[in-house]
Amino acid sequence: MRPLHAGSGGMTLIEVLIAMAISLLVTLAVYQTFAASEGYRRSATAGGDATFNGSLAMYALQRDLRMAGYGLNAQALLGCRVFAYDAGTEPVRDLEFRLSPVAITQGANNAPDTIEVTFSSTDAVPAPIRLTQATPDNQADLRIDNGFGIQSGQILVIGEPGADCTMAQATNTPTLEVAGSQDVLKRASGSYRTPFNTWATARYNKPGGMGPNYTLAGMVFPIGNAPGVNRYYIQNDALATDQVLQGNVALPVAAHIVQLQAQYGKDTDGDGAVDTWDEVTPNAPNGWLQIVAVRVGLVARSALPERPDPATGACNTTTVTPSWSVGDFDLSADPEWRCYRYRVLESTISLRNMIWRPI
Repeated sequence: MRPLHAGSGGMTLIEVLIAMAISLLVTLAVYQTFAASEGYRRSATAGGDATFNGSLAMYALQRDLRMAGYGLNAQALLGCRVFAYDAGTEPVRDLEFRLSPVAITQGANNAPDTIEVTFSSTDAVPAPIRLTQATPDNQADLRIDNGFGIQSGQILVIGEPGADCTMAQATNTPTLEVAGSQDVLKRASGSYRTPFNTWATARYNKPGGMGPNYTLAGMVFPIGNAPGVNRYYIQNDALATDQVLQGNVALPVAAHIVQLQAQYGKDTDGDGAVDTWDEVTPNAPNGWLQIVAVRVGLVARSALPERPDPATGACNTTTVTPSWSVGDFDLSADPEWRCYRYRVLESTISLRNMIWRPI
């Protein structure tokens, strides 16, 4: 009989080495396929993230810009600096904003711009109310020609052509005063009775008052109980907003936004169409009345950088500077900007509340 092990044998060393070599080749091929697939996935995901964040940022800007100028019918006061006070924050603060639908502050050396949007919250058709008596001091009650529509708690802008404006909060409802006092509008600090017969604190009235004083050319302009002054800007590679009157600072809007540029669209010849695009902020009411549109461009960036070229060690994911209809965006503040993917979004928003303003 043949031994049981006769004719059977193990793999030789050469066979083992050949099998190992084939396994390594297969592993290498699988790894290269996976690496390529992962690269495509990263690129697609990065592009999708940039598109999503950019769309979210543009939506927020468009939403507020479409409200810009709502209720700001005091044409003689357009563009005035409004000095205000807020006791609703800790610590209390003095603040200022511009009574204009939109104000663009250009970033220095091509840095991102800041866009400030202002609108009223009144549900009535606001119109300037004339002073019938010069203000003897900056905390005195106001004598007005018509108190209709003003209720306690409403926010007011007080001003006159050629002077700075001030903000105050009505602490009475003139039409509910006794006969002979229905032309008195109070702006005292402390507590006041609301239209709902409860008590509240005058958040925006500074103890001792705020200047300047106003003459018979002065006017009062109600802007509602919760007007908006929203300031948009880039902070830490994200779009953020300050809700100026509410005291909310640096609220996040969209991540990975690295540039924001804007221009005014002006109708300088009165034909109802934009004929000039520029970055010049008006310095008089007539100039503000010409602004009927805003053009906005922003750059959204992928969340993660792509790998640099293994041969050179340099990033070449993006080799051409992103641009919009006005020109190139400046991304040089980040020395690694070429490592990322970008999406550019551009929009022109008509300021319908300026186009439809009262004549």
